[in-house]
Amino acid sequence: MKKLILPFLCLILMSAKAQTVDDFNIELMAHKPFTEELSDVWGYVDEDGNEYAIVGRNAGVSIIDVTDTSNLNSVGEFNGNWTIWRDIKVWNDHAYVVCDNCGNGLLIIDLSPLPQSTSLPYSYWVGDTFDFQSAHNIYIDENGIAYIFGANYSAGGAIFLDLNVDPMDPVELGIYDEHYLHDGVVRGDTLWGGAIFIGDAQVIDVSDKENPELISSWKTPSAFTHNLWFSDDNNYIFTTDEVTDGSIGAYDVSDVMNPTEIDVWEPLEEDVIPHNTHFMNDFLITSHYTIGVSILSVLRPNNMLEVGRYDTSPNYNGDGYNGAWGAYPWLPSGKLLISDMEMGLYVLKPTYLHGCYLEGSVYDIHTGDEIFFPTIEVIEDTLIVDGDIIGNYATSVIDSG
Repeated sequence: MKKLILPFLCLILMSAKAQTVDDFNIELMAHKPFTEELSDVWGYVDEDGNEYAIVGRNAGVSIIDVTDTSNLNSVGEFNGNWTIWRDIKVWNDHAYVVCDNCGNGLLIIDLSPLPQSTSLPYSYWVGDTFDFQSAHNIYIDENGIAYIFGANYSAGGAIFLDLNVDPMDPVELGIYDEHYLHDGVVRGDTLWGGAIFIGDAQVIDVSDKENPELISSWKTPSAFTHNLWFSDDNNYIFTTDEVTDGSIGAYDVSDVMNPTEIDVWEPLEEDVIPHNTHFMNDFLITSHYTIGVSILSVLRPNNMLEVGRYDTSPNYNGDGYNGAWGAYPWLPSGKLLISDMEMGLYVLKPTYLHGCYLEGSVYDIHTGDEIFFPTIEVIEDTLIVDGDIIGNYATSVIDSG
């Protein structure tokens, strides 16, 4: 019998740390508690480079200056009807906030007076053609088109609004109304929507805003598709299923008519519920209930690896809708913002590192035939990896060696 020595490909060598549920590669910079529970968080940078967290609260929205982490200072408070769901996006120096089951409509905040003034004009807006008072989520694409998801209008699909003419008074363009969409992201003419109640990730052509068209869909691992995010090159989509023992799914969508699942990742802990995942520079930054935020390296999307973790809610474990709601990783300084429902706003300092990878395929050297479902054992590491039906295998570790 011949032995195969299978070396790890170490793309970046890391200091020796065990992959455990303890915090690693993320440090606390600042923490601001609130007297009410939080929902989502988004970021904003003013003309002088000051950085802000825009935080949804039970009874409104707070804008927190996070530039100086020794002094997290509120520069704006906006009250609204009580709800546990608020979601925020920013476009052209304006914040757009939706709330589910609240009856306020779309809150629009003019951020342009910052930093010279904290007197920020705002208004609540509802549509004329597609009149809604509540919605679950919002996304704004690179062209300044807002997509209102899960509104209390018709089936609750996606309402399209143009923010360019007057950012305080959007123009209604159309609606996708075939299914309820819980969340979604848009780039170019393609909307990737989470049809949570039927467990589908949907690909929707929105080139004609008056006549959007569903062109393909697929089931995510636990069939409760909560959110989606795309890679920078548009070749991959990552999803979360908001259920107990839910997972993050990775899909090759280079052919939008035939999306292919290439990996599924779950945390080491049992019973955890993932919430929102975001892609940045070949990493996924994901908020999970009860275990905080995780960072996955997706440099090789078929071989996702956790390379960072910070628990914002150590008093909660396992199943339950407690803890981290949202994450925002795109501030120029590199600060990572986390909104924890019970614990408040966290400002974190992540260290983004990739791991070491073992990938390949097993075949008969004489015939060239694949070896069905091979088992690969790395003896010195006591690591056992199972291959698939055509002999391919892939695994990864955080440490070199």
